[in-house]
Amino acid sequence: MCSSTIIKQNRNALLLIPCCKQKNVVAFQGQSQGIPGIQLLRNQLFHYIQNTQVLANRAENQRGILNIGAPLTQAIDLYAGIFYQVANNSLRAIMTGKYPSIHVLIVSAFYGLAKLDEGLKEYELQMGDTLHTGIKVYQFWQQNRLWQILQNYIIQNNITHIWSILPDSLPSFPYHRVFNPLWKILRNTQIRCFHVQVPDARTGTGYKRAQWLVEILNTNPGYLVGLPSYPPQQLRSIPGYIFNYAPC
Repeated sequence: MCSSTIIKQNRNALLLIPCCKQKNVVAFQGQSQGIPGIQLLRNQLFHYIQNTQVLANRAENQRGILNIGAPLTQAIDLYAGIFYQVANNSLRAIMTGKYPSIHVLIVSAFYGLAKLDEGLKEYELQMGDTLHTGIKVYQFWQQNRLWQILQNYIIQNNITHIWSILPDSLPSFPYHRVFNPLWKILRNTQIRCFHVQVPDARTGTGYKRAQWLVEILNTNPGYLVGLPSYPPQQLRSIPGYIFNYAPC
């Protein structure tokens, strides 16, 4: 189904994907701007990191976010883990407008929510890291209502379907639960939200989720907005795995 058909149906999908540890700095000279409301929270977390010695001493943070002259790298180039390697062409197609009704936001331990074309500095931070105040990074984002910024984005962009491709395991990767208050709110709306799970993938879950995204876009991007239906649990190009779409 072509992307124009999705637009006519007035349906828009949002994919939430995770950041990753592997990063690649490629100087970026263009202009970029974060989503509305995010910068104040980033600034607050920046000061927390400055005052958390174990985090401030990390080489990646000293080269990147704590260095005023550090170069910016477009997010799609900065993240170099397996998910981004597998899904790179698909993400670039979304970023350049091939699928105008499909949005992507990266959920980042430091940046909170980032766009694919946004310029970011190098950093090393995990959602499970502890700040000098004693709270975990994911708790910082929960307490400071990152979910509300995401909710505003959903409303402003008329998002009707959300696909969380986020990990949610403690102690290091509790990404999906950062938005738990929002998931509860959405259950009482017409917005459909799904958490893509691959029970048998184990440590290869990120790889399989990337394959899933590539396959959906190649076969029928309309699946992401329920046209003509939601994605099948078994995909021909990914044999041996079942994809579950749990309500957020």
